[in-house]
Amino acid sequence: MKSEFLEILKLYPERCWKPNARRLLALLISLSFGLKLFSQTFSPVKDTAIVRNRIMSESQKIASIQCDFLQEKNVSILSEKAVSNGKFYFKREDKVRLEYTRPVKNLIVMNGSKLMMESAQKNSQMDMHHSKIFQQLNSIIIGSINGNLFKSRDFTVLFFENDSQLKIELTPVAKTLKQFLSTIKIVLEKKDFTASLIEMDEISGDNTILYFSNKKVNGEMPDGLFSVK
Repeated sequence: MKSEFLEILKLYPERCWKPNARRLLALLISLSFGLKLFSQTFSPVKDTAIVRNRIMSESQKIASIQCDFLQEKNVSILSEKAVSNGKFYFKREDKVRLEYTRPVKNLIVMNGSKLMMESAQKNSQMDMHHSKIFQQLNSIIIGSINGNLFKSRDFTVLFFENDSQLKIELTPVAKTLKQFLSTIKIVLEKKDFTASLIEMDEISGDNTILYFSNKKVNGEMPDGLFSVK
């Protein structure tokens, strides 16, 4: 199971991390965006029931999301961050597409119980019913959009807020997730309850942060984007 988890949160080969102008620019963007988000002051939510209900109500209005993402992978044994960019797509109920464009092209598609991973080296498909870890990872992504993650029995959940954002901190209690993840942090924008940031902290000390920008909510989106071939 550990190898499966590392595969879907894969590290790009070291040869792709050599400094260049494009990568430096991406890193600077990620750092400035991340500092802006984390510099916000959050206070504990006083009435979590009201917040949960609001998240669930607002999330039902989201039929699709298209946005840019920037992924920052921090690996404890490496001095440099691995930064990549791409496009994220979601379509209700359970269709997700992560399209990595830089520094190398990779594709992850989740459609119902089906998963496809595509790279220059290989293509692979699987039924997520055969893997508990993939099911739970899929639930994290979909659940952060439809709100189900914040009432899941797989986590203990803490809510924080400021004038414009909600921050949710989740600690895994499910046995499979506890083997790899220590916490998940999600920042939602109050204006539309979409995520600006998802951070997954691993037991090893490594972590992955996804920053979302240029979001388009409820636009037209062809089913072909989520085809698993």
